[in-house]
Amino acid sequence: MRTLYRLVRPGVCLGLGLLLSACTLDEYTPPAPPDQDNEEACTSLTEIAPGESLSLFDDTSRGTDLTTQSPMFKGCMPGERIGKELVFPVRPSAPGTLVATLLPQYAHHWLHTWTTCPGSGGDVLDCSFGSMIEAHDVNQVNVQADATYYVIVDGWMDEAGEFELMLELK
Repeated sequence: MRTLYRLVRPGVCLGLGLLLSACTLDEYTPPAPPDQDNEEACTSLTEIAPGESLSLFDDTSRGTDLTTQSPMFKGCMPGERIGKELVFPVRPSAPGTLVATLLPQYAHHWLHTWTTCPGSGGDVLDCSFGSMIEAHDVNQVNVQADATYYVIVDGWMDEAGEFELMLELK
């Protein structure tokens, strides 16, 4: 299994105690900043191949609040969820199972995967919520090749912070 480390900024790698040479900076484009509308927030496409594992580091405090309602779905209860999020459009190159794992550095985190960009309707495909920093969230979605899925790292109750989002196509 090949792992690519995609970093928003080199300081994250150094902050994790790794030498810069241990991290690879590549074509990763972080999601749009908070002053963008929902269409632009969903344009930084991440492509993933079978057996590939990607680690994306970012911070929800620079996000938007396009998704404010949680549906009743698996580990998520319905209700209002005000908090900043970042949207990660993911396009698999083959069918399989997309596994998204959120390792947050903040409490009240919410990971959800949709068929469309937030604010555009669509269906929720998976959802998980955690109230503790030590907890991690996992979404597993059966995917088709060349379709785009929207993995959303979200906060709730004004909680925000740094996180690692691991994406894998099995």
